[in-house]
Amino acid sequence: MKYLKASLIAVAAILVIAFAVWPVKRQCPNGPCTTAPDAQGLVRTYYEVQPLGAVVIEDLTGQHVAVAYSSGYDNKKYPH
Repeated sequence: MKYLKASLIAVAAILVIAFAVWPVKRQCPNGPCTTAPDAQGLVRTYYEVQPLGAVVIEDLTGQHVAVAYSSGYDNKKYPH
């Protein structure tokens, strides 16, 4: 019985950690969303790939958590 309980706790802990570090792509987190269209009609949209745990903390507190796996800009065609 002790082995089963310890195993369930270990599995639960692994699942919590796995979801906390799961990558989530967020558009425009706490910053300017897009640039003006350029000559080719492309709009650059800022994004960050953050851990799910950081996203949840940001949503609950309203404060930016400076943890990101990566960030950059997506180029999208501006609809006319």
